[in-house]
Amino acid sequence: MSRARVTIQFIVPIGYIDGDYAQLFSNGGSGDVDWETPLLTKKFDLFPDGAGIYGWGHLPWGGTRWGKAHSLRAPGWGHLPWGNSPFGLGTSVITLNYNVFACGDYKFALGCFDYLGNAHAGDPEVETLYIHIAPEAPTGLTKESYDKDTDVLILNAA
Repeated sequence: MSRARVTIQFIVPIGYIDGDYAQLFSNGGSGDVDWETPLLTKKFDLFPDGAGIYGWGHLPWGGTRWGKAHSLRAPGWGHLPWGNSPFGLGTSVITLNYNVFACGDYKFALGCFDYLGNAHAGDPEVETLYIHIAPEAPTGLTKESYDKDTDVLILNAA
C-alpha cells in the first residue's frame, strides 16, 4: 500500500516545565484540526529524562555583547548555528513519524499540556502539508496493442 511518511520535529521552547507533554493533532486531510481527538495516543514528554530548560545559546548572557560577539556584524556564541541546536537551546527535540495513506491537505499541530492535562495558553502552530500519494503500480496487465501514430496504448487485465 502506498503511503507518505511525515516527520515532525519540535524544539521545546522556554516556558514549559518538567512534566509537561505534547500530543499530535491533525485534520485527517481536510477541514480544521480536530483538537478533541489526538492523532496519536502517545504523550511526548517535553523534558525526557530531565532535559534542561536553558541552554548556552539562550542563557541571559546569550543576549549580551559577549553572547552576540564583540565584533561588528558577527554572530556571538548565543547566535551561532549551535545556539539553535538542542545544546544551545538546552532542551529536547521531539521527533515523531506519522504515515499518511490518502491524499489531502493535512494540518498537523502539537498541543502542549501540563502534567495535569491542562492545555497551555496560546495558539499552537499549525503546519499544512499538501500530500499526494502515488497510486499502486498496476499488476497483471498485458499489452494488447500500441499505435505509435496516435500514441494509444491498450492494456488487458490478465
